[in-house]
Amino acid sequence: MLNLQFRHLSMSKCAYCGPKPISHFAVWLENSLAIVFYPLDKIFAGSFLERLTNKIGSFLKKPAFKILELIGALRYKSDLSQTKNLRVKVLFAEAKKRNIDMQGISLLNKDIDYYVATYKKRSIVFNGIPRPKTETLNSLWWMDDKKILKNKLQAAGLPVPQGESFSQFKPLINYFQTLEKPVVIKPRLGSRGRHTTTLIYTDNQLHQAYKVAKQLCYWVVVEEHILGSVYRGTVIGGKLVGILGGDPPRITGDGIHIIEELISIKNAQKPTGVQDFIPSLATDEFLARQKYNRATILPKNITIDLSEKIGVSYGGTSFEVTAKTHPDFKKILERAAAIVGDPILGFDFIAEDISKPPENNKWGIIECNSLPFINLHHFPLIGEPVNVAGYIWDLWDKFH
Repeated sequence: MLNLQFRHLSMSKCAYCGPKPISHFAVWLENSLAIVFYPLDKIFAGSFLERLTNKIGSFLKKPAFKILELIGALRYKSDLSQTKNLRVKVLFAEAKKRNIDMQGISLLNKDIDYYVATYKKRSIVFNGIPRPKTETLNSLWWMDDKKILKNKLQAAGLPVPQGESFSQFKPLINYFQTLEKPVVIKPRLGSRGRHTTTLIYTDNQLHQAYKVAKQLCYWVVVEEHILGSVYRGTVIGGKLVGILGGDPPRITGDGIHIIEELISIKNAQKPTGVQDFIPSLATDEFLARQKYNRATILPKNITIDLSEKIGVSYGGTSFEVTAKTHPDFKKILERAAAIVGDPILGFDFIAEDISKPPENNKWGIIECNSLPFINLHHFPLIGEPVNVAGYIWDLWDKFH
């Protein structure tokens, strides 16, 4: 996949990005061009030309790095224990246990999410996660694309919510009429739930959500909204190693306080590790789709979500449920991983109750992540941690 590495660029504030806003134009350009160049990526992936290019790149990498280091443009960081990148932090901690020398790389005094690891006289330079060199990674160009993933899983008979990709509003609204409501709209490429809108029922809500999603990609995906918790199933080397559930921030009414007051009470009483929920324009729009506003007195014992974004970073919760998951869910996710064909990936899916058989659930896989946040399994708010970093280094040790 075309990778312009613009995702580290940030902007000061965006209600639809959440607490970690990104440069809209830079990411829109990267996402949109990636999709435009997919036909070339498809031809190039796994070809002799790709293998030759990789060999040339590997051959030139060391001298290029050495020159950059000599002129002071490139530097290595040997201690990554204080990094703010939690995925890197857990990989580094596990590497130290195994006597793997892992260092960060900075270019012009900026961290670029590239690293070098050396173990038993073998070394690898990697971006984000150390993938095994011996694997043929023909799926990297498409696995993050929500449309292509949906088509491939659907063709294999695996559960996905009904949906399609659009670049223009007129065909989108025509398709919208055929879907069961509510629906979800999101950028065709993207992560962290940025610029995703849920609980869409009306044409006006659809149009607003379309404009929001288009800020990060020329193409958007619309699909039926499956109700339930969102789960991340991480698959390493074809084996499902962890399932982490997440819910959005929620409040329960007492018949006395307005929603804005209930948010303040929630923040004051939140567990350690959960970020404050900060209301924004996106909050107002989300509440309006549920026919509420910040001044609404929420009836007693009525619980509502405050956002479509899930997890502790957004004021929600997370819970490790690997042991509680019905074994048939695990089999289906491993089958999906075999279709994608990559040794390290994370599936996001929504289900009503994963302790019950899949056939007793309304559920579906909604996306795949080539650079999964493995740290989520290490620090769940509820449940026992899973050492996913260990599984990754096991895989690296096996294939290198």
